[in-house]
Amino acid sequence: MTHRSQDPFDDVPDLRRDRPVGGGEGSFRRQPVPAVYRRRRWATVGVLVVVLVTLVVLVRAVAGGTGDAGNSGDSAATPDNDAAAMASVTGTGEATPGPIPGVPTSDDVGSLPPGGKVTDKGRGTWRGVGSAGAVAGDPHGADTRTLTYVVETEQGIDTASFGGGDSFAAMVDATLADPRSWIGNRDDAIAFRHISVSSSDTPDLRIRLTSPETTRQLCGGEIELETSCFVSGGDSSGTTDGAAGDGRVIINLARWARGALPFAGDLGSYRQYVLNHEIGHGIGHAAHQPCQEDGALAPIMMQQTLSLANKDLIELDAGTEYMDDDRDSRDAVCRANAWPHPEGD
Repeated sequence: MTHRSQDPFDDVPDLRRDRPVGGGEGSFRRQPVPAVYRRRRWATVGVLVVVLVTLVVLVRAVAGGTGDAGNSGDSAATPDNDAAAMASVTGTGEATPGPIPGVPTSDDVGSLPPGGKVTDKGRGTWRGVGSAGAVAGDPHGADTRTLTYVVETEQGIDTASFGGGDSFAAMVDATLADPRSWIGNRDDAIAFRHISVSSSDTPDLRIRLTSPETTRQLCGGEIELETSCFVSGGDSSGTTDGAAGDGRVIINLARWARGALPFAGDLGSYRQYVLNHEIGHGIGHAAHQPCQEDGALAPIMMQQTLSLANKDLIELDAGTEYMDDDRDSRDAVCRANAWPHPEGD
């Protein structure tokens, strides 16, 4: 028996146009398309749409992986490719005080909580983020001391996990504006004003989110634990780039992303604490403070990143201020506290 070869397209309707009918150009009559082919056609279109959207998302992620806004506020003031406008990682100021040479006495004291990956080393240059204009406190008060600041992130770090550099700047602005922050001091009135990195005025403080490796370079010492610090002065003397009237607040990216064990997972409170603590050094509170009473709120100038217990900080050789002759004081353990004036107004 002879078998005729089966044409795979025998069952497919002829979807070609008929010959024109009537007198008008382009007036065609189409054969109806079966439902199964209409469904296949729309399924194909759907797949193409999904692929296209995925490609757009990937392209945007590669182009702006840091999550920083590129055309608002200071985010565009110092573009990434403008290396000449960036500050050098080499600092001339004195680290006052921050990282300590101590080694953890146990696996958890002072150690970094687990979490997502952070950039270990940035480029050692910074770019402005956020929007200038925020004011905290009353700068017009008769006896008010007003400090200006800029907010920057180190180039080369990935900030997408916490909303980008502008999110960091917003947290700085909001923390300083809280009545429980340093503006709550009734005896020594202080105010803060956020200025642009492109301003001709030299800021008093440069608040910088910085990679762990660059933090170690700036803060000095054989640092066994991830901490932040305040470094007096600008990046280099005699230049305007990176200049600071008082100094640089160096916020460790690893801590910003993961927090500290004494704060028991409360990352928001820890971020408020580390800003208030290091800015406290910047406005003149050089010394650290011990826990004064067991169960009390910790002083803002206690090294809460490492521990809430005086005994732990003594063993870490964190400073003589924790070595009180009173045994009860040495054994005191405080509660985490993010604010210089937790009572507020």
